[in-house]
Amino acid sequence: MLICLLGGFGAIFVTRSRAPHTAPPPKPEAVEAALPAPSGSASAGPGASAVASAGVVPSGSAGAAPVANGSGSAGAPAVDAKPEPLLDRPLKVVSLGWELAAPGLLANEGQAPGPKSVFTAAGLDVRISVQDAMSAVEEALARGGGDENGADVAVVPLPTFLAAYERLRALSPEVFFVVGFSRGREAFAAKDGLPTGPVKGDVTLVGTPGAPATFVGLFLLDVAGVPAANVKVVAPGSREEKEAGFVAFDRTEAGADGAAGRKIVLTTADAPRLVPLVAVAPRGLVTDKERALAALAKGFLEGQKKLAADPPGGARIVAAAKGAPEPLALLRRLGDVAPASIGDNARMAGLSGRGALTLTTLFQRTWQLYRGASVLATPPPETPPIATNVIAALARSGALPGGDGKSEAGKGKLSEGEKPLVVFRQEKFDEEALIDTVGLLAAVFERSVVRVSVTSAAGVDGAKSKKVIEAAEGRFDLESGKLVAPKKAGAKGAAVVEVMALP
Repeated sequence: MLICLLGGFGAIFVTRSRAPHTAPPPKPEAVEAALPAPSGSASAGPGASAVASAGVVPSGSAGAAPVANGSGSAGAPAVDAKPEPLLDRPLKVVSLGWELAAPGLLANEGQAPGPKSVFTAAGLDVRISVQDAMSAVEEALARGGGDENGADVAVVPLPTFLAAYERLRALSPEVFFVVGFSRGREAFAAKDGLPTGPVKGDVTLVGTPGAPATFVGLFLLDVAGVPAANVKVVAPGSREEKEAGFVAFDRTEAGADGAAGRKIVLTTADAPRLVPLVAVAPRGLVTDKERALAALAKGFLEGQKKLAADPPGGARIVAAAKGAPEPLALLRRLGDVAPASIGDNARMAGLSGRGALTLTTLFQRTWQLYRGASVLATPPPETPPIATNVIAALARSGALPGGDGKSEAGKGKLSEGEKPLVVFRQEKFDEEALIDTVGLLAAVFERSVVRVSVTSAAGVDGAKSKKVIEAAEGRFDLESGKLVAPKKAGAKGAAVVEVMALP
């Protein structure tokens, strides 16, 4: 039996097929090491460099092998190598106003890619257009990026986007990035200031339905105790304008005359996070082309960095585009826009920190106000149209242009003026609701001191006031000194929250 097994093994060994062995090609480092050095020198001279750059090894050299290298140095990538395209066609972006498009135009070196376009270096062909009316932006989004006059992405103020959401619902548009914040453009004026007590009946607000300034007016009136359902919004120039107690207007368009003889109570410079400027795209694009949209967002961050380094130069470059305003007018508009860093985006998306002011919170609050004022007629979508995947991808990628800290919109020391800017009153004490309101107002008016008073029959209840303050500071990670408990409440109510005006 052993002899039979031995014979079978020998037969298998003799008759089996053998695959020829091919040695792996030598590494470029090994080839360079095998090259003979010129006599009398420890380093290769010009002749050796020329030989190496040609990819030819002199005959007779040990381990010599032809080295194919089109870059001029062994093992280095080709100089003219292009990045892998992130899209098989141009990505088209439409912006509502030149100031919103400015970072993208600088990064792209124009409306079409320039020779040193940041987007092109990332594998993206970006084409940027600018419109003056939201209706034109909506039309471009409806056409899509594959159409000559269409667009894949829109850059617009968040309140403007929400006012148009019902008309764009079929596209399933989603916010995927915060480009910046409006700073001082929207203004709110009143004849006798904001109310600090109960208001009977309806009030009239002069403003354009769906405009960011109108949203600011509705928000402030709601905080002061006037629900949006009790606010009648009338258009500028209407018969009711002269008798209206409140006016919300765009200072860029109307200037100081927009107040129409009323005193300006505040602007978005007092509430620098209330109106985010956002990038919006259909859900399918946000889901399927995350890398392309992340490259777009990163390019806008780089453009913001260039604009901050040289605002006059950036304004001149943007003003050179067809249809753009003059540099002086553009600089005025650029001054009303604060850039948003990746850190700002992470906080607004709810991915970092415990802030009360997020895109989701603003979406829900804006929709509530717009529906109450009859700007919108339908219930909000079950899930807010906020996508966080692009922001999360940028945050994971590490250091980015624009930094991770707070932008200019949130910088500055806390200040407490003598008079309240906005007063919120709670008729019946509700601790949880009060804590949420304190956190929201502290985030919206981030440079102002916020006074919190819980009252009782004897006056301000110091113990309860301190408890609410400590709970709000812990829940929303508020800095020390932001919330204070005064000895006397500024208005009547079970609880009073006063946002103090900047001095």
